[in-house]
Amino acid sequence: MKIVLADIQSAIKFCLTPVSILGLVRFNRVIVLTSIKTNSQKLFLFTLLLFIPLVQNSYSQDLNNKLSNFLTEYKINKGVPSISGGVSLQDSIIWLDAIGFADVENSVPANTNTLYRIASISKFITSVAIMQLVESGRIKLDEDARTYLPYFPKKKWSFTVRQLLNHTSGIRSYRYGEFNSTESFHSIKDAIRTVINDTLEFQPGTKYNYSTLAYNLLAGIIEHVSELSYEEYLKKYIFQPSGMKSTFLEYQPKIIYNKARGYIKNNLRQFENAQLADLSIKFPGGGIISSSGDLLKFANSIINFKLINKSSLDKMLQPTVINRDTLNYGLGLSFGVDHKGRKYFGHSGGGTGFVSDLIIYPDLSLATVYLMNIRDRNLENPAKSFASIFLDNEQIKVKKSLADRLLEIYLQSNIDSVLNALLQITKDSSASYKTDKDELVLFGYDLIAAYNYTDAVTYFRYLISRDNNFAKYYVGLADAYYIDGNKGLAVKNFRHALSLDPKEKYAQDMIKRIENE
Repeated sequence: MKIVLADIQSAIKFCLTPVSILGLVRFNRVIVLTSIKTNSQKLFLFTLLLFIPLVQNSYSQDLNNKLSNFLTEYKINKGVPSISGGVSLQDSIIWLDAIGFADVENSVPANTNTLYRIASISKFITSVAIMQLVESGRIKLDEDARTYLPYFPKKKWSFTVRQLLNHTSGIRSYRYGEFNSTESFHSIKDAIRTVINDTLEFQPGTKYNYSTLAYNLLAGIIEHVSELSYEEYLKKYIFQPSGMKSTFLEYQPKIIYNKARGYIKNNLRQFENAQLADLSIKFPGGGIISSSGDLLKFANSIINFKLINKSSLDKMLQPTVINRDTLNYGLGLSFGVDHKGRKYFGHSGGGTGFVSDLIIYPDLSLATVYLMNIRDRNLENPAKSFASIFLDNEQIKVKKSLADRLLEIYLQSNIDSVLNALLQITKDSSASYKTDKDELVLFGYDLIAAYNYTDAVTYFRYLISRDNNFAKYYVGLADAYYIDGNKGLAVKNFRHALSLDPKEKYAQDMIKRIENE
């Protein structure tokens, strides 16, 4: 690739940007200056180009240190078992690290080869497989999906392949127990049977309903059209071309080496094993396991159009429009613009005991990823932080959970000590803790979960005394009253919450529920 710059000053500015420092020499890019007139300018440029590798090495090491230090701080302050993360630029992985325990009970350290459940990032992979078949002419996005799935029965309305991809098909979401299903499904066709007799929940194209189970139908289409199993197709046309040697479907009985165990936190905010889940109910939408390195290889294959062409990617990035509402979700991808106006796309994931995100900045040929073996509250998005550290040299401080700290104080003392500590911590200028209103609400629900309803009422009333215009404070107070048996005060506070936020659907639903009891 040739980069044309107007003068020496432009060359200096370009060469010292993060992307060019790591990418210019490595990828043999050529700088052409349009106004070099003197021998002294030529000598300066020659010296500059000799200097770049030294700067590159220094910057690269500094960048690695910053990212790894952030990872360590994140692991400690968020209190997670382990986290794996990585950054790739221009088809090269420039940073990859992991910290913590893949297996807490046996003190097994996580490393860059550790495998995690990637959850809904699986949808990204499945959608790419579909688009490959669209490119080859074997699938049409706006064709009735039953054309490619003849054993699926006719419903009241037809739905298209596109509508399966963008969650507007009317196929239902999980029912109770299905998210953490322990049932073993022996094939994709077997998994499709979970929805095969259900009516569509709405006319396709009229609503958005995020459905992991709908992606089973997409896998069935892949199998029917390609005459390969879903697993075989991924291996042949996605994993192998991308060099992904550590990415698999997670069969629950199968021994998979280097696989992390998943965790949750209980009501006392202590680690517990995540419940057993057999992912065969949702391989295409949430049942793949992988490593950070492999997902970056997948991202690089997308950036370099190794798996699908630009036209296909553009189709995937078209927003879904429902009744004039535009959603930042396309065909198996979400997308947006970061705080600096840079476009990105990718997919996040949240499964039993795991969370993840893969983000691609197409204009910069940059990708970031994180994988974590816990599903918990307020984990934020480390993948976005990696991008900010790399692109903007930001110093990101990972804040501790104030709710967790208040629970520690409560378990050692009482509610009065909590209120005193809350006052002091929120005045602390060091900002070591998250102190936003949503964080404050969490501790109130910790009290409810511990059956301390009276203290929960005291706490929420204290929050309201500090700020009586936040609807969620009243919702929390209403929940405390309701669970404690005081339906009258519960309804009163749910209604007050609605007066502050008319879109507070939970409050609406709870009022109806109480009035019908």
